[in-house]
Amino acid sequence: MMKPTTLAWMTCAVLTVHTGAHAQNPGNGAGSGTDDRASPGRPVEITPYVLMGSPSASGVGAVVRWPVGARLGVELETELKRAEITAVNIALSLVYDLPAIGPATPYVAAGVGLERFGKAIHQLDGKPLLGTDTGLTVNAGGGIRVPVNDRWGVRSDARWIYGSGRDAPDQWRIYNGATLGVGGKR
Repeated sequence: MMKPTTLAWMTCAVLTVHTGAHAQNPGNGAGSGTDDRASPGRPVEITPYVLMGSPSASGVGAVVRWPVGARLGVELETELKRAEITAVNIALSLVYDLPAIGPATPYVAAGVGLERFGKAIHQLDGKPLLGTDTGLTVNAGGGIRVPVNDRWGVRSDARWIYGSGRDAPDQWRIYNGATLGVGGKR
C-alpha cells in the first residue's frame, strides 16, 4: 500500500504537469477562436499551501484553479491532513470572485469532496480502538488573493467542512499559500 505522503506528492506533481501543459496549448485562451466568456485568457492558478484546522489538524496541500468566466473558477484541491489520522483528501469547488479591494480580490467558494477521518470503534472488552472511514463532504467559505506580480501572488482561504455520515466530523480549516499563474494574463 502506498504511503499517504507519497500519494499526496504524486497527485500534486500530476496536477502541476497537466495544468502547465494545458495552459501552454495555443488553442486555449483569448484570441484563439474560442469563446472568451468560457476562457477569458486568465491564467490557471496553482497554489501549494500549509493548513491548520480543527481539531488540531495540520497539513499541506495544493489547489489548481481554472477560470471559467470573468469572475467564476473551478478548483480541484488535494491535501495531506494530520489530525486523529493522516489522510489524503480531495475536493472540487466553485469559486466566485467578489469586486476587488485595491490589489486584493476576495472570493466565496463552495464544493464537495471526499475525506478520510478517524472514528472510535469499541471492542467487546470496552476499550476504544481508532478506526478510519471515508465520507462525502460539502464545504463553504472564502478567502482573499493578492497578486505580487504578473505570475505570483499570495492567498488565504477559510472553509467550513461538513461530513456526511454518522461519524463524520464537522470541521473548519484555514490555509495560506503562494500562487503561481500559468498561461494567460492576470
